[in-house]
Amino acid sequence: KKDRNRKIAVSSSKGSHVWTASSLAEHDLPSAAMRAYKSAAHNIDAADPGCHLGWTLLAGIGRVESDHGRYGGSVLGNDGVPRPAIVGVPLNGKGPVAAIHDTDNGAYDGDTVWDRAVGPMQFIPSTWNGGAGRDGDGDGTKSPNDIDDASLAAAAYLCNGGGDLSDDTA
Repeated sequence: KKDRNRKIAVSSSKGSHVWTASSLAEHDLPSAAMRAYKSAAHNIDAADPGCHLGWTLLAGIGRVESDHGRYGGSVLGNDGVPRPAIVGVPLNGKGPVAAIHDTDNGAYDGDTVWDRAVGPMQFIPSTWNGGAGRDGDGDGTKSPNDIDDASLAAAAYLCNGGGDLSDDTA
């Protein structure tokens, strides 16, 4: 496996910054991602005790959607933000994707023609802005590019139906 615990240096006309990649916890899971999944499951359980959402379901979604914020060479920082940002394909109706015209003026995905799924949990901007967005880390910002926020949003989205998501088959 390649070394995933490394420094990320970013330089632009706005300055230079160096972030530390999240260390790895169990099962090749970045500790920032594990913290986000566990926190989101705990918080949604407190808000909706009948849902019984396990953090492992969020981890499964995070693995499939973005390899826990590491898709395409991105590195998940200790702050829960993948760098570079994870932006999906244009949702232009070609091939197996739906056609969704831009709903965020490119604010999240950089595309002013079509929407694109963004962040570690791959939220579509219209879903995020339509009520799914959450502030999972208490920093006052709701960002689909922050795994803390995106995990809590995914948890709330999953529990919105009022069902019990516990796995009683084990």
